[in-house]
Amino acid sequence: MLPHGKWAAAGCWLRYIVSCLRLLPRMIFYFHGTFRRLHRVKDQCIQEEDMDTFLAVFREMGMLYIIFLAGWGAVKTGLLPETSQGVFTKLLLYVTLPCLIVTSLHAPFEMDRSLGVLALLMFSAYFLISTAFIGKWTARLLKLSRERSGVYENLILFGNQGYIGVAIVLQLFGQNGLFFAMVFNMIYFIMIWTYGIAVMQRGKPREERASLWINPGFLATAIGLLFFFLPMSLPQPLFGALENIGEMTIPLSMLLIGCLIASVRLHDLKGFLCSPLLWATVSARLFFLPFLLFLPFVFTSIPFEWLAIAVIISATPSAPTVSLYAENYGGDTAFASVAVFVSTLVAAVTLPLLFGVFHVLY
Repeated sequence: MLPHGKWAAAGCWLRYIVSCLRLLPRMIFYFHGTFRRLHRVKDQCIQEEDMDTFLAVFREMGMLYIIFLAGWGAVKTGLLPETSQGVFTKLLLYVTLPCLIVTSLHAPFEMDRSLGVLALLMFSAYFLISTAFIGKWTARLLKLSRERSGVYENLILFGNQGYIGVAIVLQLFGQNGLFFAMVFNMIYFIMIWTYGIAVMQRGKPREERASLWINPGFLATAIGLLFFFLPMSLPQPLFGALENIGEMTIPLSMLLIGCLIASVRLHDLKGFLCSPLLWATVSARLFFLPFLLFLPFVFTSIPFEWLAIAVIISATPSAPTVSLYAENYGGDTAFASVAVFVSTLVAAVTLPLLFGVFHVLY
């Protein structure tokens, strides 16, 4: 027999246990509802981020479409002669693009971000080198002509990273994301002004090839990298002037693409739009290559922000610079211009879709 005091204590514990058992269903119901609410909040956040991505992409694309239509209309109405294409090309390649590169890389390097810098540089090198091999291999497999082969390889390799990619990353991740986007673009700037030109000149006699190392784009990249890694900066008046000139690049590029497409005959344009090669190029650039190449990193501990920046920039539509190269170095200008325009249209759907897929998988 337990003493009276211990019976009382046991009774208290028994009543406490019974009370807990009575409350258990309510607690389960409460926590179940809480977890469901948290899950809904998480889903809502993901949906809001996806919607922000879609709106950012659509806003940037919309501006490009309007500028393109202005260039197309200017040629069709006779306001601009077809000979203006050469003027636009020279102005872009030798004046505005170099200024854009210098000002884009004019940002101070911070040691506390060194791990992220290393990761983004590795992502960039991995994607560009892998895509270059894939482009060269598939061009040989498809037995493309010299004029179209170089254009095709550049279309799937180089995107509109300095404008659309940076604008979307800034919208989603702020100034910190903008810094990493600039880092990711460093190797891109070097490759597009060396490898990109080399691909367009493949098969030409050596004496007819332009220098890969002495061109405005490569020199501008070298200067920009110096300002990025060294504690030095341009005087504000000079930087402001270069920045204003560089900001003309995208509007002039889209005006030029509008002019180039306006000079393509309707029959040829329909032929391009029905071409399996065009749609294979666009789908590879906008979805399949960035998805397949970056998918393995979803299963690592790499921060989502770094991976998302790499994916978004790598999935941007083909760069207008490819059309400039085709015009300047004797490539298939019509195919390049149509592919750039179509990829810019389709990217309004594929960019938010790809971001959402990686957001769910991560």
